[in-house]
Amino acid sequence: MGSRYDFDYYLACEGRDYQSIKAQSGCLLIGGAEGNKSGEHEATQWFLKRANGGKYLVLRVGGIGRQADWICQHYRDWIHSAAELSIDSREAANNSKVTDYILDADALFIAGGDQNDYQEYWQGTKTEETLNYVINEKKIPIAGTSAGMAILGDYYYSPDHQGIISSEILNDPFHYNTEHIHRSDFLQVPYLHQVLTDTHLDRLNQWNPETRYGRLLGLLAKVIHEDNNQLDHYGIGLEEGAFMAIDEQGIAQVFGNGTKSGQDAYFLQTNGALPEQMEPGWPLIWDNDGKAVKTYRISGTPEGSGHFDLKDWSTASGGQWEYWYTVGGKSGLRKQSF
Repeated sequence: MGSRYDFDYYLACEGRDYQSIKAQSGCLLIGGAEGNKSGEHEATQWFLKRANGGKYLVLRVGGIGRQADWICQHYRDWIHSAAELSIDSREAANNSKVTDYILDADALFIAGGDQNDYQEYWQGTKTEETLNYVINEKKIPIAGTSAGMAILGDYYYSPDHQGIISSEILNDPFHYNTEHIHRSDFLQVPYLHQVLTDTHLDRLNQWNPETRYGRLLGLLAKVIHEDNNQLDHYGIGLEEGAFMAIDEQGIAQVFGNGTKSGQDAYFLQTNGALPEQMEPGWPLIWDNDGKAVKTYRISGTPEGSGHFDLKDWSTASGGQWEYWYTVGGKSGLRKQSF
C-alpha cells in the first residue's frame, strides 16, 4: 500500500475485536543484536505488557521488515495487532495516512537501520510531531534498537558514512567525522533529556575494528564542549545483548543474557571537571586524577537486573560504579572501580 507516496504499511496480524485501551508509558532501549537472545523474551514481555493488549506498530525506513511477523509468531496473545510502517521520504512523513497510523498505535518499535535516514525523512515533519505527541501526551511505550535506539536520545551520533572509531575521537575529538552529533532537535523521550545514546558498544568485526567504549567517552566530551562547557550531560551506552527498560517513574533495569560479556548497560555522568585538553588536532585528555566520568555498569540477566534512577542519576543498585578517563589519545579509555 502507498508505495507511490514513499511509504508502505503491512498488517501482520489482527484480532477480531478492539476496544479503546489505556497503554502505559515506558521506553525500551536495545543494544542492537536482538534475535532470540536470552533476556530478549523477558524484555519483550515487559514492553508488550505496557501496550495492554493494544496495537503494536513497527516504524522503519527502507521497506517492510520481519519484526511484526516475529511478534505475531511469538506474542500473538499479548496484542490486538502488529503492523509495520516504512516511511521513506519527507513527503510521506507529512502524509495524513502515515500520521493516522502512528496516532492509532498503542506501542511503537523503531527498527534499526541508518539514523541518517530517520533524521533526513522524519525530522521537522508531521511524523516527528506525531511521535512526540504519542510519546508525551498519549503516553504510549516506545522501543528502539540500534539506529532506532540512537534517535531516542536527546543527543545522538549520525555519521554520513562509516562512523568514527574510538582511537580516532580520542586522538582528536574534533576529527571531521564528529561533525554529525545532533542535539535536542528530534524526539523528546522522558528521562532522556541531555542524554547521549550509543549502541553496539562491544561490536568487533571487519567493519568495526575497535569497541565503542572510548567513542562514547569522546562523544560525551564533544557534546559538553559544544554546549558551552556545561557539565550536566549524560551518556547511555549498551552492549549488543543488553535491553534497558525504563518505566514511567524513570527507573531503569537491564535484561540480558546473564553471561559475563555482551549484556552490559552503562550510565555515564561527569564528575565535576572538564577535559584538561580539548583542542582541534590534539588528543583528548580527560583525567581528573583518574575520575573524569562516573559510570554505573549493570550486567543484564534474563530476569532483569539492577536499578538506576534516571531522575537523579545517583540512586542505583545491582551494578557497579567505576570511573572512565583518558590521559591522552593512544592511551585509550581507562577504567577503575570505585
